[in-house]
Amino acid sequence: MLQLVSIVLLIYSYFVTRINIPTLPPRIPTHFNAAGLADGWGGTDIFWLMLGAQTLATVLCLAIPYLGQAIPGAVHIGRRRLSDFAPEMRPRLLAILSDMSAWMSIALNVFFVLMLHELLRAVRETGSRLHALFPLALLIVGMVGITVIYFKKFNDAAKDDDVAP
Repeated sequence: MLQLVSIVLLIYSYFVTRINIPTLPPRIPTHFNAAGLADGWGGTDIFWLMLGAQTLATVLCLAIPYLGQAIPGAVHIGRRRLSDFAPEMRPRLLAILSDMSAWMSIALNVFFVLMLHELLRAVRETGSRLHALFPLALLIVGMVGITVIYFKKFNDAAKDDDVAP
């Protein structure tokens, strides 16, 4: 279900991009300095580039559990590989990994959606600034929070594996 939320956000970005590009001027701000003021200009293809980056991030995040299932030795959980755990423990760890990667994908997609809206606002409002600090801070706090929460879940599962006979 969480994976679906991530995919819906990606589809939303596609439609926002597709609907807005024809209404934008051919020359738009594509780079902003630390103060949020435009200092580089280019074409509307930057929106497709952002959508491509969002798609790549989504695919990579959502593919991690499938990689863990197909090649358990390729996925590390802390200092151990998934293949180091007992085979009966792997489905539990894969479920935790699936939830973690879905939440990370959601956090990344929310970041891209917010950045898309900020860039569209900056293009439409003459002299406006790009306020990227909020989306960036939200992404960092979200990713750190997700990592801490799931590190604890993986740690608890590893303890259960250590205790098992």
